[in-house]
Order: sequence, then C-alpha cells, then structure tokens
Amino acid sequence: MRPQRHHRCLARPAGFTLVELMVVLVILGLVGVAVVLTAPGGGRQLALDADGFAAHLVRAQEEAVLTNRAVQVSVDADGYAFARQDLGEWVPLPEGPFQPVAWGDGTVPTLPTREARVSFRFDPTGGGRAARIQLRGDDGAVEVSVDDAGGVGVDAAP
Repeated sequence: MRPQRHHRCLARPAGFTLVELMVVLVILGLVGVAVVLTAPGGGRQLALDADGFAAHLVRAQEEAVLTNRAVQVSVDADGYAFARQDLGEWVPLPEGPFQPVAWGDGTVPTLPTREARVSFRFDPTGGGRAARIQLRGDDGAVEVSVDDAGGVGVDAAP
C-alpha cells in the first residue's frame, strides 16, 4: 500500500482581496465618468448657445475697433447675423467668423413684444449701445447683455 502524503499547502480563503475590489470599483467609476461626459446633455445646449453668442459679441466689438466701423449683431427667433456700417448703410458680414448662426435645438430668445429682432451695436471705439436678451431652454434661462462701455456679460436670468 502506498503511504499517504500530507500536502502542506496554505489554504486560501474563497473570495476577493480588498485590492482586487478597489481596482474593480475604480474601473467602474472611470467607465461611469466616461459615459456621463460623452452622453448628450439636454442642459448643455443653452449654455453652449449663450457662451457662443457672447464670444461672437466680443468678436464683433473687436471687428468694430480693428476696422474703425460700427458693427451690429441682429438677433431674431432663428439666430443672429452680423453687419458693418459702410457709408451710412448696414452691409452684411458673411465671411469667416461672421457667418449667420442658428440657435441650437431648444434655445429660444425672448424678444421684446412687437419687435422681431434685437440689435447689439459696437462703435469704432469699442463702446456699445446697452442691450440685453434672454435665452430660454429646457433647463432654465440665461441673459446675455452689453453695457454702454461695450462689456459683454452672461448671467443666469432672474
């Protein structure tokens, strides 16, 4: 008969170690963050439209100073467009960064009653004519304004 051998092996308890569980949780967290960041957000469109509009207003102000001509940004329900004053007439600025821009899905400007559009104007010194417009979306409202000094602001609407 064969002699029995006793194996001296260390018995490992069944289950996962704390380090293995932590690694799995970190990976799940990273995947969750990636999904949230890449998922289309309904609330982001209003912020993107407001920030883009404000950036275009600043660019229009710079154009007025650089060309020594007044620049106007006309806003209506569909979007906004740019024009430059040339010999007393407003001439559209369709080139480069001054192409007409349409509002994103869900963004709606609040126009004054009885008016189809609002205009923001900048003179050749960079000053502006005070104006403001409220943009509404699914997640709230934002107000974009220009003061007399030409300063552009974006604030949560009251």
